[in-house]
Amino acid sequence: MSDRREHERHELHARVELSFGDEVETFVVINISAGGVLLRNDRNVQRAVGDRIRLTIDAPEIAPAFSIDATIVRVVGPTSKPALLAAMWTSSDAAASASLGQILWNLRRS
Repeated sequence: MSDRREHERHELHARVELSFGDEVETFVVINISAGGVLLRNDRNVQRAVGDRIRLTIDAPEIAPAFSIDATIVRVVGPTSKPALLAAMWTSSDAAASASLGQILWNLRRS
C-alpha cells in the first residue's frame, strides 16, 4: 500500500486557537506539514468537512505567533481515542506562509 501523503509530517506539541466565525476553541496539534495540520479535538467541537477556519499558532520556541487560513478536510469522531480534525492550508497570505515555513524548517532541524 502506498502512502498518499505529499508532504512530510512533523510532530509539534503546541496548542492552537481555531476560529470559525465568532467561535474560538483551543486544540492540540498532533502533526503539521506544508500541506496542513492534524488536530486533537478533546472537547469534540462540532466542525464539518469544508468549514473554512483560521488557526493561530503560537510556538515561541520555534517561530513567532501567526494566523493562517485552512479548510477542514477530515473529521474523525471520538471512539476510544479523542476526536480528530484534519485541515488543509488555504491561506494566500505570504507572511503566514513564511511563518509556517519557519516552523517546518525548525522542526526538520530538531
